[in-house]
Parts: sequence; structure tokens; C-alpha cells
Amino acid sequence: MFLVVSVSPVLPPRIAAWLANEEMARIYERVRSYRIIISGYDLTQRCNLRCEGCFFFEGDRSTGYADDLDADRWEAFFRSEQQRGISYPHLAGAEPAVVPDRLAAAAAVFDQGLVYTNGTIRIDPALPFMLHISVWGDDATDSRLRGGPVLAKALRLYRDDPRAIFMYTISAQNRGEIRAVVERVAHEGGRISFNHFSPTRLYRQKLAGNVADPLTPTYRLSSSENNLCLDDSDLVAIHDDIAELMQCFPESVIYSRYYNDQLARPGPFFKIRDGVATNCPILNRSDHRQYRSDLSFDDSECCIPNVDCSTCRHYVAGYSRLMGEMRDHLSSESEFRNWLELVDTWLRLHIRDYPRDGLAT
Repeated sequence: MFLVVSVSPVLPPRIAAWLANEEMARIYERVRSYRIIISGYDLTQRCNLRCEGCFFFEGDRSTGYADDLDADRWEAFFRSEQQRGISYPHLAGAEPAVVPDRLAAAAAVFDQGLVYTNGTIRIDPALPFMLHISVWGDDATDSRLRGGPVLAKALRLYRDDPRAIFMYTISAQNRGEIRAVVERVAHEGGRISFNHFSPTRLYRQKLAGNVADPLTPTYRLSSSENNLCLDDSDLVAIHDDIAELMQCFPESVIYSRYYNDQLARPGPFFKIRDGVATNCPILNRSDHRQYRSDLSFDDSECCIPNVDCSTCRHYVAGYSRLMGEMRDHLSSESEFRNWLELVDTWLRLHIRDYPRDGLAT
């Protein structure tokens, strides 16, 4: 989630020289044409699933708020957000597909945006938003972690939808299924990308035995010995699997090569002070807010407020951090090329009808 995609028209001389490369110049001009300002909205507390380790329900920073505002109130609120400068809403839940009237209220105001959905409920094809459909593994893993064959239903509903990108959340429980799931989505004509499971603070507390009564509908299978969390060896293996799949399925897999390399590094992805990511732009930008279902928000919270910053590799925050570090990628042409490839990939994930010819690496 790059909160502002905007590149200065005044170029340092070395960048101008690098852009003598026609391919880099083409991608640069494409990227700099976008100015996107994002904020996040939990449209509802309701969901038709209860997934193990859920980002939303395994914690207290998303739940417990009123969920009774009508569509007219939401539309008026979205208009005020547009006046605040927001141009690209991230529409989440629990599950936003269960409140189609609120999605329609957003579409009455915004002509672009993103819906995070589990893919089991059909979203109006007329809505202009991109759809990121969560994937947690093959049918057996789906049934165990999510209560049913969620991917099978999502593919039936969305395989021909140009808005849809299947977002595979890779965990220690489904790491061995990545290739099979990618092959399946590709065979159905779909597009797929990847997210790394990032535990909530409450999930980690339960694993550590620090919660007296840990069992809930979203924590029923995990234990300290057998859970969803990734370790450093998992990160390296996942990197290698994804790199191979990007080569094998270039039309289906939408993922940044540079981002893949960065996520494989051991240890925290963010700089942590007192448990908080100090270099997370979602936390640090004043224009980004994560609104709850009662339209309240807290400036100390990011787009996934229950997640533990020290182990966060969530793709929303991860892409945002690297895209916000353009100046750190101006030391060489290869570093600048890495940054361009990253931003170009992010735009493919977020903009409808965005060109599919990425920067060769």
C-alpha cells in the first residue's frame, strides 16, 4: 500500500542518464503518472468464515465496534474522505462482501480502489474496484484452516473476473502447496500473488501460553509446536519457490522479484522500537487512517492493527515500506531499476487494466 505514488518531475542528473535506457524510461513515465492516496476502511465486523489465525478476529483492535451505519451514512462519509484527499480506498472487513450496500456506497464516490475478500460471495461485477481474494492453501488445507473448500468456490466465482487477483497467504501449514495452487489458478486463467502470514500479537501470546483460555473459532488448531508462523529457513525456501514459479508462470504470477529478495532476509522486516515499526509508512503518514466499522480510528494503528510489527511481513505494509524508500535506491542504476520494478508490480496489483509488460530483470 504505497500511500502516495508520485515522482518528482525534477530529476537528478544520474537518473536522467539511467533513463536513456528506453525500457526504464517507459516504465518510469508510466509509474510517475499515478498519484494515489490511500486510506483503509473496515466496512463490517461480520464474516462468513472463521480462519485459523485471522488477522481481524485474533486481537481486540478491529472488533467490538458498532456495525449499524446505513449506506447513506457510509456514502456521505466516503465523500468527506474524498474531500480529505483520499483517491483510493482499501475496503476490508471482516468480510466486505457481506455488506454490498456499503461497497456500492464506496463506488458511488470512488472510481478505483481495492476490496479484500475471501471470494466466497459474488461481488457486483459493476463495481470498479480491484479484488484481492485470500487463498490459504489447497482444498484439504482450506477445509482444515477455513472450514471448507474456499479456493474452489472462489475460482468458480472469480476466475474470469478481470478485477481479481488471488492472494496466497503462505504459512508454515501450506508452504508445500504453493506450486500446486499456482498451477491450479493458472490453469483456470486466474492471476495470483503472495502474502506472508504475519501473526497477531494475541496469536503469539497464545502460542507462548500467556492466555488463560486461548480457544476461539480463530484459534482452535495451533500450538507452540504446530502453528502458522514462518521461521528464517521457511523464508529462504519460500523465496526460491516463488522465484521459480515467476519463471514458469509469468502471465499468472504477479510479484516483484526485488520484493521477493527483500522478504527472504532473516530477522524483522521493519525497524522496531518498543514493539512498533518505526519505518512503516502506513503508521507514519497522517493521511492514512484505518477506520473501523463505526468510523472511528486511532492514529497509532496501521492497516492490520492486530499484527505484531516485529514479525510483520504482510504484503500491504511490506510493499509500502520499500516504495517509500525511493531515495535509498538512487545509489546505482541497478538499485533504481529494483525500485521501479517494485512500484510497477504494485501498480499491476492495484490498477485495473494496468499494462502487463513489466520491467525485465
